[in-house]
Amino acid sequence: MKRFLGDVSTVELPGEAKVRNLILKMGGRVESSGAAFLGGYKLEDSALLVLVNGRNIHALDGVDTVLKEGDFVTFTPALFGG
Repeated sequence: MKRFLGDVSTVELPGEAKVRNLILKMGGRVESSGAAFLGGYKLEDSALLVLVNGRNIHALDGVDTVLKEGDFVTFTPALFGG
C-alpha cells in the first residue's frame, strides 16, 4: 500500500462511515478491488492488523467500527516468529 499511497493518505468519507467503507474507498484509489488493496489478506485473517487510533478493530466493532473525523487508521501485516 505504501508504494501506492505513500506513508500517510487523507481520505474523505461521509458521516458515520465505517472501516469497511474506508477499505472500499482506498481500493478504488489504487485502481483495484478492496481485496487487492489489502495485499491479498482478508480482514478475518489474523495476519492482517487493522488499527483505529492504535486500537485493533477486533477489540472494537470489527469492520463495522465507525470512523470519526481525524481518526488514524493503520493497515499492516502482523509479524510472527521468534
